[in-house]
Amino acid sequence: MPIVSKYSTDQIEKIVNTLLEQLRSEDATTELSLMCLGNTISHIINTSVPAAQRMDVVTHFGQALKDAVNSKKL
Repeated sequence: MPIVSKYSTDQIEKIVNTLLEQLRSEDATTELSLMCLGNTISHIINTSVPAAQRMDVVTHFGQALKDAVNSKKL
């Protein structure tokens, strides 16, 4: 069952495209891109999520990432 987001597809795509454009403009390798995005995610979680909820957020985020990557298999 698909998850309904409170954010529009246009809003999400605009932000993702901006992030990707910045990584491309820096000629970031895959490794550097993942490091930067990982650091960004860690910063967002550590500064915006209450400490008591962080592990749950990380667990759900990790599972969502796995699901997204697995759904792309050909």
